[in-house]
Amino acid sequence: MEYKVKKGDIYILKGPGRVRVKRGRIEAVGKSVEEKEEVFIPLGKSIPLEAKKESTLSLEIEKPGEIKKIGERTIPPSWDDLIARIIKEKVRTILILGAMDTGKSFFATYLANKLLEKGVRPAVLDGDPGQSDVGIPSTLGLAVLKEQVVFLFEAEPSAIYFIGSHSPGLHFLPTIVGTKRLAEIGLKGADTVIVNTTGWIQGDGGRVLKRSKIEVLSPGIVVLLERKDELEHLVKGCDPKKIVRIHVSKEASLTSEKERKKLRELASQRYFKNAKEIRLPLERIVTDRCYFRTGKEIEIPGALYAERLSGFEGTLIITQKPLSQGKLKDLSKELGNIKSIVAGEEKGILVGLLDEKGDTLGLGRIEKINYKKKEVLLSTPVRDGERIRVIQFGSLRVTPEGREAGFVSPGYF
Repeated sequence: MEYKVKKGDIYILKGPGRVRVKRGRIEAVGKSVEEKEEVFIPLGKSIPLEAKKESTLSLEIEKPGEIKKIGERTIPPSWDDLIARIIKEKVRTILILGAMDTGKSFFATYLANKLLEKGVRPAVLDGDPGQSDVGIPSTLGLAVLKEQVVFLFEAEPSAIYFIGSHSPGLHFLPTIVGTKRLAEIGLKGADTVIVNTTGWIQGDGGRVLKRSKIEVLSPGIVVLLERKDELEHLVKGCDPKKIVRIHVSKEASLTSEKERKKLRELASQRYFKNAKEIRLPLERIVTDRCYFRTGKEIEIPGALYAERLSGFEGTLIITQKPLSQGKLKDLSKELGNIKSIVAGEEKGILVGLLDEKGDTLGLGRIEKINYKKKEVLLSTPVRDGERIRVIQFGSLRVTPEGREAGFVSPGYF
């Protein structure tokens, strides 16, 4: 399908679809798309296209994708005013807050593209482990942009931080630590770090998570993407000069929980598509965010593996079959609190794989732990197993294809 558009024409293209500039120039999310360049819009995404010159476009759209012309820009002048302010004041950290489906990722991408256009090197920190555009689902991701992008997933991640689940609900401390750590990395490699966040803004958890991010990052600007006043409780006590309020665009697309899960799983499946099995000796591996291999190994008749944990934590026992209540009671008299795990329950748990510096190399899926031989079998795209020094246990189970398959409590192992 060929479209001829006039300078200033604006269209909304909903994916899946592809647009190629045969002649002229358009702008997509702040990126200049020149002749012979093309943009792919995946399922679940929609973006505005603005003709900067009289142009001829080639379009390929699949259902349920569509294209429609609109009468005015979806990007208000206040966005460009903010960019001018960031440049003038040399703002180092910008924190974006907003409920779900308020266009936070779109806004972050536009800011980054326009800053790059004006000679400012931006980094984008994606703080949403569920709908991560930069990292992998269950991680936070950082990208220092070297060129403009239409979607942040096009950018090569500069660093990732493993959270362990697509929700920060049971992973508050890793989320805060990861946000701070990636922000520090970003500030070393970029002029400005744009921090995108989850849409969890209310209730005990949402309040404490966002307030903690404000406190730990000390951003120069806090952007509130609001429909009404739903974010005001998060910035009580903040310097009013640092608060920028932007009304949510009517074109901000809504994504159902079912669609969110599908998008997460598609990203996870892409990540694990070329995974291979590797076998690691536990003797040279440190385990983290778990009890397993953090105590002193002991012998218990009938157990595959056992260790005394620190202080009042008791004893971790791994057996071939579940222990009876009577057996657990007897053992607890001698060994204190018993953490009983049946061999095989580790299968499918998502783990982070770190190097000796504590940097995340990638993710893996536990296939099996051989407690007698003291080795772990992992499925992972990480090729250099020799660099892996730390295995961080997550709380999400995934299938070999990368689909979500339930949870375990954080620290279960």
